[in-house]
Amino acid sequence: MSDSSDDRSTASRMGATSARGIALLVGAVLLGIVLLKATDPPDSLADAAEGPERQVTTTSAPPTTDQPDDSSSSSSTTEEPAGEDRPVVLVANAANQVGVAGRLSATIEQAEFEVAPAANATVDVSTSTVYYSAGFEDAAADVAELFDPHPATAPLPDPLPVAAGDLAGADVVLVAGADLAG
Repeated sequence: MSDSSDDRSTASRMGATSARGIALLVGAVLLGIVLLKATDPPDSLADAAEGPERQVTTTSAPPTTDQPDDSSSSSSTTEEPAGEDRPVVLVANAANQVGVAGRLSATIEQAEFEVAPAANATVDVSTSTVYYSAGFEDAAADVAELFDPHPATAPLPDPLPVAAGDLAGADVVLVAGADLAG
């Protein structure tokens, strides 16, 4: 009779070991899911850019000043902001292709512009445009010159080409269409 009690004891231990193994496996799967969710980017930024998020400072349009000339005539000039008061440029992906805004933002940043976090445009376009706030026409032209083909420049339209929350205090907005996506 002792053989039958040994068999029951062994079966009982095997059942307890299996239950612990299953519980450990379930716990590991749940921990993996939690860790994966904690490292995923937010959905609103997943298609907008590649790379780390950048800090943005807001600036206002530079003043237009009249400067007297020695030849007794005066001219009106718009001065570019200097130093840390550089124009803030936002790239909005309007090409419906992942990574376009991030790639173009890197090009603009290499040209020493202040770059806002990339965003998605409200509509897709085939031809890119560089929009500017009042006083930033020259900065918009400089941004357009960075790319081939050179996008057209225009004042910021109403409605805006990006969600108002994505504007991030930008003075210049490149709406990147399919022509710059390649």
